[in-house]
Formats: sequence, structure tokens, C-alpha cells
Amino acid sequence: MKVAIVDDEALERKALRKMINDRLPHVEVVAEGANGREAIDIAKQYRPDVMLIDIKMPGLDGLQAIEAIRQAGLDLEFVIVSAFDLFDYAKQAMRFGVKEYLLKPSRKDEVISALERVSREVAARRQHEENNRQLQEQIRRLQTLVENEWLSVLMTEDVSADEWERWKELLPFSIASGMFMVIQFPDAERADEWKSWVDKQLSEQASSRYLLGRLAGRRLPVLFFRSPAEGEPAWKPIIQALALDLARQFSARCGDVLYIGLGSPVLRLDQLRSSYYEALSAALYYAERQKAQVGFLPAEAARAGRGIEREKQLFEALRLGDIGQARVDCLAYIDELASSYSLAAAGRKAEETFVWLGRLLSELGIHYERTASFSSCRSASELKRAALDELGRIAADLDAWRQQQAHGKLGKAKDYIDRHYAEPLTLDDVAEYIGMSPYYFSKLFKEHFGVTFIDYVTNVRIERAREALAHTDQSLKEICFSVGYNDPNYFSRVFKKQTGLSPSEYRKKLQAR
Repeated sequence: MKVAIVDDEALERKALRKMINDRLPHVEVVAEGANGREAIDIAKQYRPDVMLIDIKMPGLDGLQAIEAIRQAGLDLEFVIVSAFDLFDYAKQAMRFGVKEYLLKPSRKDEVISALERVSREVAARRQHEENNRQLQEQIRRLQTLVENEWLSVLMTEDVSADEWERWKELLPFSIASGMFMVIQFPDAERADEWKSWVDKQLSEQASSRYLLGRLAGRRLPVLFFRSPAEGEPAWKPIIQALALDLARQFSARCGDVLYIGLGSPVLRLDQLRSSYYEALSAALYYAERQKAQVGFLPAEAARAGRGIEREKQLFEALRLGDIGQARVDCLAYIDELASSYSLAAAGRKAEETFVWLGRLLSELGIHYERTASFSSCRSASELKRAALDELGRIAADLDAWRQQQAHGKLGKAKDYIDRHYAEPLTLDDVAEYIGMSPYYFSKLFKEHFGVTFIDYVTNVRIERAREALAHTDQSLKEICFSVGYNDPNYFSRVFKKQTGLSPSEYRKKLQAR
């Protein structure tokens, strides 16, 4: 603990310093002062935890100094050491939150006892502040996970109105309008580093709130949004200017090119998904042509953008194992291509679709190589047959992959949890251990085991706690820590929720048999 001494009597300062040095080895006297003005300067420069201060001093007195220090927002405690035993002084000192009021000549034991009491209060306050800081950090990390998961769902899944309502309960914001930006980095190896750079630039420059999505290879989705209480911005010029500035700064800093696609502004939550796919299509469009770096999807490419949505529907049906729906989507898509383009152009578009599906498969770790050549098809019927044949191959690869995940990686994840339940376990950590994206790991884990990742970890921990309560004489606190919990009170609440009994009640019930 750091202490400062302020008194106009040098002998008094010397005596107080000696008392502290002799009796309180954990306390360091960091500065001395002779008047109120010096007290303020010491508080600002040294930031002591406690200041021993006299009241009557030349110039600015002790109470005036305390008031000025409080008004400056400096966080320290005060112990007054004064020769004046006056009620008015004591009352004013209490108003300023002074912890102790000692009278001169100061007895050594009184000074030491007062400092020990204040030291305990300072330590307790620091511990409380650290606990709050850790709690806030945990809440922030959890909120980031919730926001990332919500954004992934928003971009990739059709969600019912009821599910959107449940999401709203978890999110600290509401959305009245917004639009997407998709940034394509030069390569994937430094994408995490560049993502942090983008976050820093946006935090300094963006006039609206935003969320960064998960990196998909070298592409980063960004959602800009406003709440109902905020004004409606001119989205297009504002975000386009921001994107152009990002591209210029990146080029100047890294000597490389960013391609940034922008989606249309929308006024409803359920329309944001289409804004994302427009932004993704625009990013791909500019990256492929390399004539411009930033922009919305041109009108002539809009149909291709709608094609990407159809591709996503195809992939989702395949991923869920609904090959029947995938065939329906595929045939409808080929019909749409055949009616909108020449046969040769439709063949090229179909090839682009399966290239896109291949990219999505690669994100799951599935190696896929297309064998069909759609450009050689001589009729729309032949194009349909070739597409369905290729679709059948993808379905077989996906089915094999699903089996592998179920019996391989997911089993590996389950074994890892069973062995490491006593350690801090997060979904991201386990997903990384088995080499799978957190999003797909979460969904596949629930599909295969019938419970969420968090519920499974909780079940394992409580089962191990029940075994310890039944077969060991460990204390409840020891059992709490041994199964992965840091807070005995929280452990008791979870245990009672799972079993209907508190840990102590559970042990008593076993002992009564």
C-alpha cells in the first residue's frame, strides 16, 4: 500500500514515517508535503492509496486540499492527524469521506491501528474492483460470442419469428436499419491481424454502430446498424466513403489491395441477410475484375447475386441431408438460368455455382473436385442431368463427412470434455482442438448428442460431483474446484438445478441410507 504524509511540521512527518517503516513493512511512504497545494500535487503525481494529512497548514488547509482532490476524481483514502479536536472539523471531514480522525500528539499504536484498518479496506476495495473487472471481462467475452453467433445465424440461416424474439432477449441492442460490408483481404494468413486493424479504424471513424463477423478464409463481414431511437442516416454515401477510406489506408499501410463489397441498406431485420449476400457478391465481383476496389453490386451483376442466394439454399439442403429438397432447388435454379441466359452462359453460371459449393464444402474440411463439364451440355435437359449427377456426388461426400464428424471428431470432442471437465472449457477451445469451426461444431454437437455443448459440460461436471459426494470425504468447496467451478455458490445453484438438491442435502441423503 502506498502512503503520503502531508504536514507543515517536519518533525511530525519524520515521526509518522518512522512509525510506518518500523511497524508496517507492507506500507511504502511514497511522498511528503508541507501544505495543501503540495497535497494536491502529490495526489496527482504519486496516486497514493492513503494520505495522512493535517488540517491547519499555511495557504490551502487540509480540508480544502481534500475537497480539491475529491473534485479531481482521484481515488484515495484520507486519515487526518490534527491538534484540533473540533466538532465542525470532524463533521466536514466526514462529509469528504475521511476514514480516520487522529489527534496530535499521535500515539504510535493509534496511527498503526488506523493505517491497518484503512489498509484492509483498500485491499477489500481492490479485490472487489478486480472481481468486477473480471466479471465485466467475462460478460464482454460472452456478449461477443453471442453477437458472433447471432451474426452467423443472421447471414446463413432462415430463422422463425419466435427464434428472432429469443435472440433479441440476449442482445444489448435493437436494429431499425442497417447494411452489410464484406472486406476481402489479400490472403488468409494475416487475416486475423488485418481484422484487428479494421476494427481499430472503424472504432475511430464509423459514425454508426457495427459488428464484425467471423472470418471466412480471407473475407470479413461487417454489419453497420442503427437502433430505433437513433436517426436514419444516409447509409450509402456514409458507408461508401468509409469503405473508400479503409481501402486507401490499407494500401498506404500495407502496400496491398482491399476489395470491399457493399450491400443495400434495409429497414427490417429479416432483410439484412439479402444485404449480406449483396455485399458478398459485390466483393467477389470487384476482386475478380480488379478494376475498382469498393462499391455496390452493379445492376448487371444483380442476377448473379440472386444466384448466390440460390447456391446457399442448395448447400443448406445438402448440409441438412435433405437431398430431395436439394434436387428441387437445383432443378429450379437450372430452369432460372436457362430462361435468363443463353445455353452457353447458363452452363458457365452452373459451373460457377458448383465452384461456390466447393468453396463452402472446403470450409467444412471436405475436399471436392468437380468432374462434370457443364459447358459441353447441348440442351437444358442435359444441363439438368449433369447438375443432378454432380449434386449426387456432393451429397455422398457430405454424408460421409457427417458420419466422420459424428463418429470421429465429435467423439474426439466428447472424450476431450470427459477428460478435461475440471479445466476452463469453451466451445471455441474444443472446436479448435478437433479442427472444426465453432459454428458448425455447435450445431453438429447438438444434432448428434441431443444437448448443447454447455449442457453436456454441465452434465459431466455434476455427475463427477455426485460421485465425489458419494465416495469421498472431500469438502463441498474441494469438490466444487475439482469439477471445474470457481464459485461454490454458483456450483451449489447448478447442482440443485440438475438434481433437485443442494450438494449438502445430496450428501446427507446418501449418508442416511
